[in-house]
Amino acid sequence: MRRVKRNIKLDIFAICVIMVAFIGSCGKNKQEASAKIQVFAAASTTNAVTDIAKEFTASTGIEVETNFASSSTLAQQIETGAEADVYISANQKWANYLEEKKLCQERKTLLGNRIVIVVPAKSEIAGDSPEILLGEEIKNIAMGDPSHVPAGKYGKEALEKLGLWEKLSTKVTAAKDVRSALAYVETEAAEAGIVYSTDAAISDKVKVIYKFPQGATNQPISYPAMILNKSAEPENAKKFFEYLQDEKADEIFKGYGFMIN
Repeated sequence: MRRVKRNIKLDIFAICVIMVAFIGSCGKNKQEASAKIQVFAAASTTNAVTDIAKEFTASTGIEVETNFASSSTLAQQIETGAEADVYISANQKWANYLEEKKLCQERKTLLGNRIVIVVPAKSEIAGDSPEILLGEEIKNIAMGDPSHVPAGKYGKEALEKLGLWEKLSTKVTAAKDVRSALAYVETEAAEAGIVYSTDAAISDKVKVIYKFPQGATNQPISYPAMILNKSAEPENAKKFFEYLQDEKADEIFKGYGFMIN
C-alpha cells in the first residue's frame, strides 16, 4: 500500500511538473507571438524600411510586418481602425491629419527627399529643363495622383510654380502611389514621370533627365514618423520608432538617397 501511495504521489508530482512547464511554455509562446509590430509606411520608403525592419528584428527579436502604400491611403486606413503601431508619411499633411484625429502618441520628422523627372532608360528624350515635358513626343506624364498622393502633390506644386501645370495637366496619368508612377515609366506606358530621386535610384529601367532644385515645392519634402496611440504594442513600437533614428537606420536611409534631418 505504501508503495502504491508513493507511486500515486510521484504521479501527481510529475503531472504538476508537466502542467507548470506547459503553462510556462504557453505563456512564453504567447509573449513571443505578441512581439510583433505593424508598420505602415509611404511607398517610397519600401526598400529602406524593409531593410531597417530586418536589422531591427535581428537585433531585438521583435517581428515587423509592413504595409506600404501612398501616405493618404495608409492614413485613411489607420483612421478607420486598421491595426498599426508606427506610421511613416511622405509629407506632413497626412501626419497632421492623424494628429488632429488624436491618433498620434509621438512624432518625429526623419528624412528629406527631392523630386525628379524620369524617362524610360532606352528613351532618346533628353534635356535639362522641365519644359522638355511640353514636347509632342511626351504624351503621358506619370505622377502620383496630385489630389492626395504626396509625390504627385509635390510634382504639381513644382510645375505650378514654373507656370507649366495648366499646359501639362491633360498629359498627367495619375497613379495610386509613387511606385506605381515609376512602374508606368519603367514599362514605357508613360514617356515621362515625376517621382522621388530615391525611387529613380533603385531602378535601372529609368533615367533622370531633370532634378528639381530644393525649394521647388511650397513645403520641403519631408517624412515624419509617429507612434500611433492605439498601438497594441506601445513598448515595441517605441523601440522601432527609436531605431528609425539610430545611426544604423540613418546609414540605410542614406544608402537609398534619403536626406537625414
